[in-house]
Amino acid sequence: MIQTIVGRYEIIQSLGSGGFGETFLAKDTQMPSGKKVVVKRLKPINDNHVSMTLIQGLFEKEAKVLEELGQNSSQIPTLYAYFTEDQQFYLIQEYIKGKSLAELGVINTAQCESILSSLLNTLKYVHGNNIIHRDIKPENIIIRDSDRLPVLIDFGAVKESMGAVSLSSGSTVSSVIVGTRGFIPPEQSLGRTVFSSDLYALALTMIYSLTGKYPIEILSNQMTGELDWQSLIPNLSPNLKIVLEKATKMDISNRYLTAQAMYQALHNSEMETMAVVPSVNTIDLSKNVTSNSPATILIPNSEWNNPVSNIHQNSVNNPQKNNLIPLLITGILVALGVSGGFIITQQRAQTLAKLEEVEREKEEAEAKVLEEKQKREQEEAKRQESEKMRLEAEQARVKAEELRRQAEVRANNQPKTRTIVVNPSVNNSSSNSYASIGGKSGSKNIRSGPGTSYSVVGQGYTGETIEILETGYDQGGYRWYKVYHSPSGTTGWIAAQLINF
Repeated sequence: MIQTIVGRYEIIQSLGSGGFGETFLAKDTQMPSGKKVVVKRLKPINDNHVSMTLIQGLFEKEAKVLEELGQNSSQIPTLYAYFTEDQQFYLIQEYIKGKSLAELGVINTAQCESILSSLLNTLKYVHGNNIIHRDIKPENIIIRDSDRLPVLIDFGAVKESMGAVSLSSGSTVSSVIVGTRGFIPPEQSLGRTVFSSDLYALALTMIYSLTGKYPIEILSNQMTGELDWQSLIPNLSPNLKIVLEKATKMDISNRYLTAQAMYQALHNSEMETMAVVPSVNTIDLSKNVTSNSPATILIPNSEWNNPVSNIHQNSVNNPQKNNLIPLLITGILVALGVSGGFIITQQRAQTLAKLEEVEREKEEAEAKVLEEKQKREQEEAKRQESEKMRLEAEQARVKAEELRRQAEVRANNQPKTRTIVVNPSVNNSSSNSYASIGGKSGSKNIRSGPGTSYSVVGQGYTGETIEILETGYDQGGYRWYKVYHSPSGTTGWIAAQLINF
């Protein structure tokens, strides 16, 4: 682990790590108090897809947003600094001393309403600045020790900038979906996050705090895909139950669209109750009921004041109508059940289709990233191989050039004329003779044996003097001479046609 960052922030301990980077608790050594801070170190996920300059620009933009949010809200950590070092990006933030909702465990209804109300006020401010948190969950809400207020941490927009990729059209988008499984709504999985997405995650976080169970631990309705959490909290206040149910609808249009609307619903203590009773006089049994919404029937005050006597009187005065009432109610319920079941089935099919589309897009994106990674690895391997061959060729050229230069120096230092006595017919003569390398100007190979099948042990150059040691023949019957090449100190064999006596 790095002990100190930029010579200032001394690491105390790791707070966690993930695909986007690491988080540390550190001490600011340049502050007299040595106050504790949170250091977030982020790294680009697709660093070969976009330039570091572009990623840095996106990072700085989101960091400035965090700075503004922290300065104007006491329930968002203050951003002290942000910088880049070794192609990694750092955020230095206020350390919030307290416990997260994940650490607190189960809370009661009153505590839940208080925390939810406070966080909705925070989200009203955040959304009012056109910012979406994207990763609300129990671990990202800390109940501060000093004032017991909930603090919202770890905004997802900065993480999203680390996954930036460039499209062929030239646009820049994020290749990652920020969020936590179980807490993100369907539209966020599709990369289409809206303000209501934060409200969905916040409501599920409150359900976790009331039940102690994560969303993936709660059974869901097989028709709608919505969680069946209500049975786990039988004594929940009706108003809070309605608010949480609406906020966790799968369809955006059925949820609260703003934090203000959800806040008002939470504090609406006067719940309007409307009785729905079918009226025999206004229902035509010859027509099928196909409306998706139940009709609201207004009851006259005279009947509402004494419903028991009115019902008794109706049953005495008009028995036929009284017999029709159960049939009528049954017909309405059946019609509503059929139409409601059809709508629910359609919604479930649409939700499943969306999830399948998300999974398919995710697999395609992963396959594309893998393909590009393999392509880059192959290109890098080819580049390294090419560079290796280039270096070897350069080394061979330099060596040959040096040998040629040395040979020229030795040739210039030798006598210009020499009397050579040669007896080529003698094999293995004890009296060695001298000759010179002939043939076209250039280097000639000196081999380890008589024949071209033997390896090259050295090189000589045309005109250089050699000492004849013995005679031999190759497999084709051609004469070769074993020689001593004094310029290089090499002993080996040269074909007879390349020797001048």
